[in-house]
Amino acid sequence: MARRTRATRVAEGVPRDVSLPISTGSVHLTDDPDGSTTVWVNGVPSSSMHADASVLDFEYMRHLSAAVAAWGPPPRMLALHVGAGVCTMARHLVDAYPDSRHIAVDVDATLPDLAREWWDLPRSPQLRVRQQDGLDAVRSRHPDSLDLLIRDAFAGDATPPELANADWWHHARQAVRPHGLVVANVSVVPGSVTHRLDVSAARTAFTAVVAVAEPAVLKGKRRGNVVLVAATSVGADALRRYAASAPLPTGVDPGWTG
Repeated sequence: MARRTRATRVAEGVPRDVSLPISTGSVHLTDDPDGSTTVWVNGVPSSSMHADASVLDFEYMRHLSAAVAAWGPPPRMLALHVGAGVCTMARHLVDAYPDSRHIAVDVDATLPDLAREWWDLPRSPQLRVRQQDGLDAVRSRHPDSLDLLIRDAFAGDATPPELANADWWHHARQAVRPHGLVVANVSVVPGSVTHRLDVSAARTAFTAVVAVAEPAVLKGKRRGNVVLVAATSVGADALRRYAASAPLPTGVDPGWTG
């Protein structure tokens, strides 16, 4: 399949450093020297847009992509993205796996529409985007109906509690097929127990859970993002090979508890 023609700049004509209203607050864009555009939601860097769909500017997104590659998705993978944002990860995975299909949901009713205007998102059936609560999106899925579930949902700089507890992880386990994969972006704050409850719930739902992040974050020495990779079996060796060649120090811990 031929790749889409890419523009040299995203969100042409959209003013930078100007707050735009969305249903959950505000969003603004800033351009970075490397040619990417950072998306700020309510003052927090939420995502990054780059004209080249193969490029992921945020480190945790590279971890997410590596987790999918290590898993080895089926040819016609069906993925659900909880926390669509501007659909950076969905766009990247469609580019990497052109026969895959993606559903992206976001609690904000405005941001997905803006994302459609700002850059070259794939169209349906490759990518369907809708407003929906993240728990409802997973809870309403038929059992064994997804190959991949990605959770990248935040309220400010933290995962909403209703998306990081035993109930959400139970429904996530029910929604994915027997050999499916769940990948979750976890906000880690030293001294907090929230992320520990999140990973504990993941381990209750899945037999294998591997954490990927900067070593200092895994050790609880600084705040940051940890990517949880959960399945019946996780290719930890493949993730270690990825980590060994990653541009920034990256740890892989199959026993991480927070």
